[in-house]
Amino acid sequence: MDPAYARTAPRTQQTLDIFSGQWASKLPSVLGDTKAGAAGLFEDPRVDWAIGKLRQFGFDPAQIDVLELGPLEGGHTYLLAKAGVRTVTAVEAHSGAYLKCLAVKELLGIERVSFLYGDALEFLRENGREFGLGFACGFLYHMTSPVEIIAQLARQCRALFLWTVGWDEEFVRRGTKEAGGTGPSHLAEYGGFRHTLHRHDYGSVENYSTFWGGPASHAYWMELDEILAAVKFFGYTTVSFERETTIYGSALKIFAHR
Repeated sequence: MDPAYARTAPRTQQTLDIFSGQWASKLPSVLGDTKAGAAGLFEDPRVDWAIGKLRQFGFDPAQIDVLELGPLEGGHTYLLAKAGVRTVTAVEAHSGAYLKCLAVKELLGIERVSFLYGDALEFLRENGREFGLGFACGFLYHMTSPVEIIAQLARQCRALFLWTVGWDEEFVRRGTKEAGGTGPSHLAEYGGFRHTLHRHDYGSVENYSTFWGGPASHAYWMELDEILAAVKFFGYTTVSFERETTIYGSALKIFAHR
């Protein structure tokens, strides 16, 4: 018999075990005592920060349609829906991550959410719909065209939440093992915005079921000040941000709106 067939009645853990050894996230306690990953993406305070900023600047979450880029396993999507946003459209390019999002949506009964399987940048290029909030957390530094991502979000989203690690000169100079963007740098321009890109190579990937980087063999990291400058250049007039330190270098948490 095909081992893909279940032999017992439906169980939450049985569903999670379809992707055994492939989870990044720890699933929320409402599902009981489950075994998956370790990352706390289903209880991430960055989502609370974004929702708080929406309210601070006069947005009603219940009237906000969110475009989320790179939901991974639906942790942030779940929290956005739980916070009461009107809808979430989440675009995921990794086929395994997309299927895990669908499993999580069913297990948690997440409503007003649509998971789409496809490339986020191509979606932005083709999309004709406007959203109240663009949400990209842990996404930008996996892209080869980060400024185009910012520009497209600014074109389509009235408000923006962005969390990303940036190129950190001090980490690179110290030779920190986890430092990113240590490859060659070059000047680039998109839409009239000039900036510097620092190449980040993923190297050899032995197990793509536990690789959650970008679709290319490399990405380009940006300098934090230039990320902020790009957000303003492409039309966001109010920008609130905080700097954070991670094992990969400095990060930015940004809320902006126009």
